[in-house]
Amino acid sequence: MPIDDSIKTAKDGIALVGEIIKAAGDNPDVKEAGGNLGKTALTITKTINNALLPLAAVNFAFDKARIYFSEKFQQDLSQKASAIPPEQIIEPKASIAGPALQGLAFTHEEANLKDMYLSLLATAMDGRVAAEAHPAFVEIIKQLNSEEADLIRGILRSPSVIAIAEIRLELDKNRWDTLSKHMLNFQNSETKIPVENPRCPAMVDNWIRLGLVEVDYTKLLFAAESYAWVDKRPEVIRLRQSHENETQKIGFQNGIIVRTALGIQFAKAVGLA
Repeated sequence: MPIDDSIKTAKDGIALVGEIIKAAGDNPDVKEAGGNLGKTALTITKTINNALLPLAAVNFAFDKARIYFSEKFQQDLSQKASAIPPEQIIEPKASIAGPALQGLAFTHEEANLKDMYLSLLATAMDGRVAAEAHPAFVEIIKQLNSEEADLIRGILRSPSVIAIAEIRLELDKNRWDTLSKHMLNFQNSETKIPVENPRCPAMVDNWIRLGLVEVDYTKLLFAAESYAWVDKRPEVIRLRQSHENETQKIGFQNGIIVRTALGIQFAKAVGLA
């Protein structure tokens, strides 16, 4: 799609928001809401002019991205920014808006990741908390998949330390092999039945690599019942059936997983907190 056409499409979207504001009429309540929307729309307009249009040659070359930005983006971002007092709305830094919009172009069909990008943009537009929106957070989102973005939500929301365990095959008193790292107590949200996720160890390693969490197998939660779930996990039952015999037994190394300061700030900036 030619860049000129892309710019026209984006400006048509801006004009549409303007028409919504004009529809406020004489109703005082509607006019007040329209005023708030007008301030938000103005900032969105600046965002598009300053950050989106320079990316048009890349992002608008993809039909799905062009349709999203021209038809849905303004509404999505307006909803995210609707709670910001008009006087606190600022133009987001280009170092955040540009890469975030580029990431959004490729992930707008993945709800968890799209929501993170939109929330980060809204945080960057809020003068009260804009400092929480770090440019590195765009790169963190880019290195998460949709499944991870969903699963890490509970960990980054938890103010408490969370139990984690490593499954080991005890060969003798002083020797063992690690069979599975980073076992968490994942459950079906409806039935509460434990669910095994074979990708969990790699995901936790990725969260550690990104600096969102720390895992320590030299520390334990004080309450013994904190690890009562470990022995009942499907991973443990499966590995017992395939590895245990008269001389080899399944054992565990319990530990903790805790969000880092970076993880806490990231959660606040991308709407996970």
